[in-house]
Amino acid sequence: MPQGDGQQPKRAPLIPTDDLLRVDGTGAIHPVGRVASQRLRARAGEWRLVHSPPDVILARSAGGIDAALKLAGEIRTPGALCDVVALISQSSWRGELVVYAEAGARTFLFEQGSVIGATTTVEEERLGETLYRFGVLTRQQLDAILEATQSSGKRLGEVAIELEYMTPEELYPMMARQVEEVFYAALHVADGAFYFYDRLDDQKLFRRHNINTGGLLMEAARRMDEMRFFREKIPHDAYIPVPIPNKKPPDELADLFAQCDGKRSIAEIGRRIGQLEFEVTRGIFQLVSSGAVFVTAPRPQGPEAIVEAFNPALAEIHERCDEVGKGTELREGLSRFATGAGIYDPLFMGAGPLQDGTLRPDRLGRNIAALAGEDPDAWLIGLMNDYVGFALFQAESLIPREVETKLQAKVSDMLKPLHPLVGEAPQPRAFP
Repeated sequence: MPQGDGQQPKRAPLIPTDDLLRVDGTGAIHPVGRVASQRLRARAGEWRLVHSPPDVILARSAGGIDAALKLAGEIRTPGALCDVVALISQSSWRGELVVYAEAGARTFLFEQGSVIGATTTVEEERLGETLYRFGVLTRQQLDAILEATQSSGKRLGEVAIELEYMTPEELYPMMARQVEEVFYAALHVADGAFYFYDRLDDQKLFRRHNINTGGLLMEAARRMDEMRFFREKIPHDAYIPVPIPNKKPPDELADLFAQCDGKRSIAEIGRRIGQLEFEVTRGIFQLVSSGAVFVTAPRPQGPEAIVEAFNPALAEIHERCDEVGKGTELREGLSRFATGAGIYDPLFMGAGPLQDGTLRPDRLGRNIAALAGEDPDAWLIGLMNDYVGFALFQAESLIPREVETKLQAKVSDMLKPLHPLVGEAPQPRAFP
């Protein structure tokens, strides 16, 4: 080893071993990682090596379908599959493209530049889930259909029509939309692999479609470009659009604006109007840009989830006061506030506060059942908001000013999803 230059030798980068194989000097293959062992056990049998470069091992099943593997490769960035699909389309190849990713496998059948069919193992992309997300079926109807398919062995669409949950005229266009959505999802894969076989099994086609691949590619590229902008303001479809009082939306978005009640999420609105995430997100983004709505993070549902959401803020306030030796004063002040308000003593009975200022969610959840009215979640959020607001007010006189300013900002950020939905960033309620 060279000496005297004062530099440490470079280490080789660490390689994940879960899917690692080792080929010994005799040519025998040994799985090193657990994943590699599982995959090889599922492929027990005889295999035939295919000519490949020194850094790739490729093998085909000796007893498999004798169809040429025209293309194969890795996917390492979103959109990387676009060039592969464009080649298949422009060459008018007839065959089957299989895309593997962590979420599952997606298969597309191509013929003369068109996608004529698709299948997926990703649960949220299955036909039933697509019908639910479009609002064609309710969750209860979908559960009934799935139960019937298990007992009868029939396809989901057949059962849905037999149960009169939808008509053939409603089903068939939705099957085409499912193919499109699976296609868009495949092009978004950032880490996976693809294989294109010169084969086409007509038995995999429940219904033959004829969707132009070029049009799908153009729409996929547009969605990827636009969604990057949308995600800056709308992180995902669980966010809730909230109308701003006295603001008029653009005329073309009036129907969408009417669905924004400050409670429904983007996903829920999509089910009501029969649109999927991209279309609704684009419309909400336009409403946000016009100043007609703002979006807020999803609020927790149920008393236990609400208490668990408030607990970190309470713990943070108590910790800052304890650090300067003022924890006792904070707890005494909160106790007087709770007793004076009247409602907190029965609400907190057996639930705390604990030494760190937090509350037991399960016990408080049982207490609230006997106390709350028609909207227990909103009632509890209001009470907890006042309780935390008083804790912050009490802390102002107990901790240094610079600490109090940082604490206010941190608690406000913690509680954004929980505060009353108004047209500005929520702040814990102050007390005179």
